[in-house]
Amino acid sequence: MSTGAAASVSRFSPLLLALTLPVLAGCADGSLGGPGTGWSRAPDLSVYASMNLYGRTAREQSMLCGGFSPASVRAHWERDFGARESAVAARLIARHGADAVRGAEVDAGRSVDCPEVPDLHWRHQHARLLRLLEMRLGLA
Repeated sequence: MSTGAAASVSRFSPLLLALTLPVLAGCADGSLGGPGTGWSRAPDLSVYASMNLYGRTAREQSMLCGGFSPASVRAHWERDFGARESAVAARLIARHGADAVRGAEVDAGRSVDCPEVPDLHWRHQHARLLRLLEMRLGLA
């Protein structure tokens, strides 16, 4: 590995570790390995927190990298996910309480590089976790 690549990895490792550790801790239940030990076994609020983080990252990437206005991004996001997110949040509040759900809404997000071509990875991950929560909570 070149020194430039090693410096790049070491510079981002603490940030990446700080962002992923809480999410990974929510996935650990003492039985590592085997089928069904990923997001399908993670606590609802850990999935909800990660879903929100992916969504926030996708919206920021659209604004900062894609050059779309914040109002346009908010409107499109609300059209595509608003009702579903509201239904999931309401069901989680009923199950876990408003304070627990508010506590799962992480304020800090990660910054992403602007790719050469549009990247829908963060949006896809958000949609995938939203679907998982809908199935778990009996909304799908």
